[in-house]
Amino acid sequence: MDQKRIGAFIAQCRKEKNLTQMQLAETLEITNQAVSKWENGRGMPDVSLLQPLCDVLGISLNELFSGEHILAEEYRGKAEENISKLFKEKQIANLKPVKYVFSICANVCLFVALTELAVGLVGNFFSPAILKPMLINVSVWLILFLASMGKLVYDKNKLKALKHSGACMDSEIEDLIPAVAIRLANYITCRIVCRFIYEGKEYKAVSNYYVLSPFKRKEDLYANVYIDKDNPAKYSVELFQTNR
Repeated sequence: MDQKRIGAFIAQCRKEKNLTQMQLAETLEITNQAVSKWENGRGMPDVSLLQPLCDVLGISLNELFSGEHILAEEYRGKAEENISKLFKEKQIANLKPVKYVFSICANVCLFVALTELAVGLVGNFFSPAILKPMLINVSVWLILFLASMGKLVYDKNKLKALKHSGACMDSEIEDLIPAVAIRLANYITCRIVCRFIYEGKEYKAVSNYYVLSPFKRKEDLYANVYIDKDNPAKYSVELFQTNR
């Protein structure tokens, strides 16, 4: 659910009823800070308050979840859309985000660089010749760390931008492409191939490399594909895995 949209709609309906935040809060027997939190999009009413809130504002639950007044002829379609969104959000809530391989690389590189630096500084007390090669090693690992962090930040910003201004597509995981050269204990390192349809045309989206816990079925994975509405070939894949 779009909390900011719903919050703005609550504020709109409250004003249409000529109610202040305090008056609405008193009617629902809650604090006006709670009402303010809803209207600012920083939270949602408790389940027990949804119907009483709708009764006070003179709207339906369907309109509340849609964040707008709904015409009679649109009501059924909006209801189905909201049910689908609620199911999708509940499904994702039971999953955990999958580790992106560059996140692990950045952590490993930083750990090794700090370890090498500590060894070099300690070894310098016993043999000054040790420090110089260790500092060279540290420099190499720091360069790898910066490269990994640069890639990680770029991809995170791209995902954030597409989440904000793009479209989230219902996608189907079609295939997994294992990373032959990257092995981490019994974890699975691979890319995910997703298929989605946008404006009647079929597209494929290939994710970055992720590190997954061992799993048996593709159904244990769930992918959100965010696309640029003007250019569906520009996308970002967010991957989740069942929390086991």
